[in-house]
Amino acid sequence: MFFAIDASSAAKQKRTGADWYSYHLIQALKSQTLESDDRVCLYSPSALQEELAVLPPQWETRVLHWPFSTGWMQGRMSWEMLRRSPNILFVPTQSFPRIHPHTLSKQRATVTTIHDIAFHRFPDLYDPIERKHQEKEVRFAIKHAEILLTPSEWTKKELADAYGVPLEQMVVTPLSHDVTHYHPLESTVVEEVLQKYRLSRKNYFLSIGRLERKKNIPLLIRAFEIFKRSRGTGDPFELVLIGMSGFGFEEIHQAVDCSPFKESIRPLGWVEEVDIPALMNGTFAYVFPSRYEGFGISNVEAMACGIPLLTSDIPAHREVVRDAGLFLSPDEPETWASGFQRITSDQGLIEDLVQKGIVRAQSFSWQTTARKTWDVLKGLV
Repeated sequence: MFFAIDASSAAKQKRTGADWYSYHLIQALKSQTLESDDRVCLYSPSALQEELAVLPPQWETRVLHWPFSTGWMQGRMSWEMLRRSPNILFVPTQSFPRIHPHTLSKQRATVTTIHDIAFHRFPDLYDPIERKHQEKEVRFAIKHAEILLTPSEWTKKELADAYGVPLEQMVVTPLSHDVTHYHPLESTVVEEVLQKYRLSRKNYFLSIGRLERKKNIPLLIRAFEIFKRSRGTGDPFELVLIGMSGFGFEEIHQAVDCSPFKESIRPLGWVEEVDIPALMNGTFAYVFPSRYEGFGISNVEAMACGIPLLTSDIPAHREVVRDAGLFLSPDEPETWASGFQRITSDQGLIEDLVQKGIVRAQSFSWQTTARKTWDVLKGLV
């Protein structure tokens, strides 16, 4: 049986949430047991690098060259489907080629992952062109994919409510964190990285995600300002923001530039993944005020590192974090400021969240995600 996986997202040099999902899932899928006549092919627009290029028996790669900066999925992948269509195509993002296996034969199938529908629920948080593109891609996926994977029960419910997707067409495959990197680290390892970014251990709050409206960074900045005012002159706490600029970033940069605590707000931009576990270990607390998520991997990463978690009170976070975080309204900066004050003054709360977080993070693994995903793919044969 010929299985094919789109590895274009996993192969990116600067990965974000869905890209890391693709990368870690593909790596974990490599350990799944294949039948003697199974083969798996990874498609990408350029040669795979480093660990991604290391393949077990019965796996192969195929570079699908494309001369343009856009259109690889709809152009080159569609052409590949016409030339050498697999029995099962898996696309880990919510966009797959217009010509796909099932269009060529009813005995072939396509599976894709829909991570969330934030663009549908909060259209004002997206660039209009991007919003229309995502809406079109999700509707196409719903119509043509045999199975839709979702990272949470919440996303599954959202798809059923918003688009009428039958429950039997969806399978929940929860995400995870990289257990080899996200765990409590030795102090010397943490300090070496903190020196690189001129940070002091436990003297900053950390937030990771695109600098965009969806991640609710303006609220976080306002909350931090309220907290700083309450602390008085000489307070050492900083707010560290990691992530590339997204839709609405101008508003965020302006909020930083105009803040009376500008010197204490540190937008670091994109940071190499190798440094992030140490930055997570070094923070006093991880703060994630996002207005909408389908899962929220960074919450799990914080819990795995033994870091207290302050996160927005939204359904996906409730499902993933359970009782291991302090939940705060994504609409009330004053509530977040109070959360900052509480976490910095209540040692009992810190210890409780850390203990529960470490236990909760152990509920997730990429091997489990891979097994559930592979069961879906094999079940379509």
